[in-house]
Amino acid sequence: MVELLIVVTLVAIVAAIAMMGRETYQGHQLKAASQQLYGDLQKIRVDAMTKSSAANSRGFGIRFTSGSAYTAFEFNDADNNFTDAGTTTEETNTRNITLRSGITVTLGDTTTPPTGTGNVLIFSKQGLPKDNTWAQLNRNYVIQLSGVNQIRCVNIANVSIREGVWNAASSSCAIQ
Repeated sequence: MVELLIVVTLVAIVAAIAMMGRETYQGHQLKAASQQLYGDLQKIRVDAMTKSSAANSRGFGIRFTSGSAYTAFEFNDADNNFTDAGTTTEETNTRNITLRSGITVTLGDTTTPPTGTGNVLIFSKQGLPKDNTWAQLNRNYVIQLSGVNQIRCVNIANVSIREGVWNAASSSCAIQ
């Protein structure tokens, strides 16, 4: 009977350690996805300021194709109609990025998918974030992984891009 109790206790300890390891691993996956989006946004911004190659290039941007995939592109505005920003006809040098399985990105909260006008973000040649009507914007992308309590975020403001932890109570990105 004593041996049985010892075996059950050891199994419980091993199971607890395994669960903590799983949560830690998933937390690292979430942080990696958040940092990937942050890094891609930084690269897109720098590219907009330094690599605009075509004569009609207006900068570089990102267009979400779903809650877990996006396309980075150079925005070539052939007809001087900024509302076409993010349409595939004016995107060149595209690069498609798919996030890890279970990762979702939402816009400004934990439920709104980046669709419609919210799926496009363009950085002008001056590195300023713009929406598809070429208006200045500030934006929060919220990154979640199913099964993980912590929520990450990327904040885009006029002159900065920062990565942090989402504060659901105040609907804000707590920069780390």
